[in-house]
Amino acid sequence: MPEAAQPFAPQPQKTLLDLRCVSIRYGERRVLDEVSLTLAAGASLGIAGESGSGKSQLALALMGLLPPAATVGGEWWFGRQNLQTLGSGARRRLRGAQMALVFQDPMTSLNPYLTVGVQLSEMLELHRGASRPAARAAALRMLDAMRVRDAAGVLGQYPHALSGGLRQRVMIAMMLLAEPALLIADEPTTALDVTVQAEILRLLHGLRRELGLTLIMISHDLGVLAAITERLLLLYAGTVLEQGATADVLAAPAHPYTQALLACRPTLQSPLGRPLPSIPGQLPAAGARPAGCVFAPRCGQRSSPCDEVQPLRATGSPPRLVRCWQLAT
Repeated sequence: MPEAAQPFAPQPQKTLLDLRCVSIRYGERRVLDEVSLTLAAGASLGIAGESGSGKSQLALALMGLLPPAATVGGEWWFGRQNLQTLGSGARRRLRGAQMALVFQDPMTSLNPYLTVGVQLSEMLELHRGASRPAARAAALRMLDAMRVRDAAGVLGQYPHALSGGLRQRVMIAMMLLAEPALLIADEPTTALDVTVQAEILRLLHGLRRELGLTLIMISHDLGVLAAITERLLLLYAGTVLEQGATADVLAAPAHPYTQALLACRPTLQSPLGRPLPSIPGQLPAAGARPAGCVFAPRCGQRSSPCDEVQPLRATGSPPRLVRCWQLAT
């Protein structure tokens, strides 16, 4: 596992993102349930969990990109702005300028009919009022910062002519051009080979230091989150099961779900030919969540209280949130 990211010094104190008991529902289906987190300006947070746990829904809700059928509850604060009370026009002005989202697949996010140069320039023309020549010059500098070879030539290319790694660099460059305060990266390296993945992570880490970005990284890969984030949040069926400092959580996982995820990772000591461990069962459907702990049906440490209620307990210093009856006192 890569070495855990070290906190920057001095540590920022200003709270940029404050979510309080937030929820997302589609009719009677709950996809996010009473999630709370606080993120300081300049800090980094990793969000992990199986597919269907609500990670991307949380990112889309922050960006104001959920479909009309979604019902969003709780308090969503971005700085001093209450995201729940902002109109559609204010949310559009916020996107790109103050918060940006890098999607998992840049090929479906970039416009196939426009060149890279046009799409990058539009970010500064729209959000900063820059002229086309000034925006193009800034786009060229950003591609250079992303270590793109022949950046001037790439500006004239269409997305389909670029490799997957290069498209992802373009996508990240586009999101950083307007210098947003918050960057959300939703599985930005999943489709890339390991060498390109490592380079993208180094670039993100370096640009975060240089620009003072606040970063939320969403990933299935705990090794990726260990390398680039300072705090870690484990989501399961829309519920936070464990949250704390990344290094602490991965070194001494407290919740059975976190322990199970780490046990499923291959290591150099894994016997050849032997199947990797897996977590039996599957996530509950959004409309059929158990009454007690959402992880209880798959948990090897399940006991009778787990079927009735899910406790909250903060442990350690700094406090770590762990929702598990086995740790309750």
